Amino acid sequence: MPDLDTVYRAALDGQWDSVIGLSEASWLDVKSSIYALDQAGPRAELCKHVAAMANAQGGLLMIGLRTELVDGREVVDGLKPVPQRLVDPGRHRKILMEQVRPPVRDLRVDWVACQEDSGVLVLYVPPQPTTDEPFVVPASDPKGREGVAVPVRSGDDTSWLKPAELQRLLALGWSSSAAAPGPSAAAGGDRTTAERLLRLAPQDAPWLKHLRNGGPFHRVPASVSDGVHEAAEALADEVLRFRDPDLAAATEKFTSAVHELSDVLGGLHAPLDGPLAYFEVPPEWKGRDPDRYYAALRENSRVAQAVLEAHGDWVNRLNGKGLLA
Repeated sequence: MPDLDTVYRAALDGQWDSVIGLSEASWLDVKSSIYALDQAGPRAELCKHVAAMANAQGGLLMIGLRTELVDGREVVDGLKPVPQRLVDPGRHRKILMEQVRPPVRDLRVDWVACQEDSGVLVLYVPPQPTTDEPFVVPASDPKGREGVAVPVRSGDDTSWLKPAELQRLLALGWSSSAAAPGPSAAAGGDRTTAERLLRLAPQDAPWLKHLRNGGPFHRVPASVSDGVHEAAEALADEVLRFRDPDLAAATEKFTSAVHELSDVLGGLHAPLDGPLAYFEVPPEWKGRDPDRYYAALRENSRVAQAVLEAHGDWVNRLNGKGLLA
């Protein structure tokens, strides 16, 4: 059977013949309909399935495929693309980064177009360090008191870790912590990580200065757009991660915000004539379709503000830990 990374690459390339015929497994789960992220229940289900794959040492969740039951196993038997207008990859990633703890390292959320205005949402969970396990999601008891639960994969089924096993894991963790008192080596590793990430996204980066200056966002210089795309790619490919959970969460939030901004800027249009010095919301929309024009401006401003807020929180946390050079 093909492995996780082989199937992931095939999906990104739209090679669905390599996916159809595969059986669902601990690392492969497909859905025929989207998660309604405006509702608490579907949001929780999304987090449950991704956290379970993280606990199973990686997995692939693809939304937009159908299955059939063959000899007691769910087998992928074809495409069932979902409408692109109903899918927001950035929002999926944001919810997962906020709800699954610790944050899933190097999580990817990709849109793969299949037909006009429809496609498959591909969520890739790479194998996680065993030191990060278990991955947990929010849970509450019948009285509404908050807690956490641990989802796990068994074959093609996602279930909850039994209380006795959860207690055993917690006991092992607490025992390990008690056996090694004193300062952790994490501080030194986090300093190296901070230095590396600050080189990838320096505070004086021209694209960040453009955001702080308030744009403009109807027309973005090509140099700014290129800077955002390069930062998004560099942060997504970075393998170093903070051991401190607050720093890790803040970094994931900032990375997710930059990735969303890169997607938004990638949707701007090149000018119809003249040198390629900028990208813009088509000015003809202003007269022909003003609702679309101003909606685009609001979205550009919203995403830019989200990056600034995430960056500010990230920098403040680095400073609070004494890691800001």
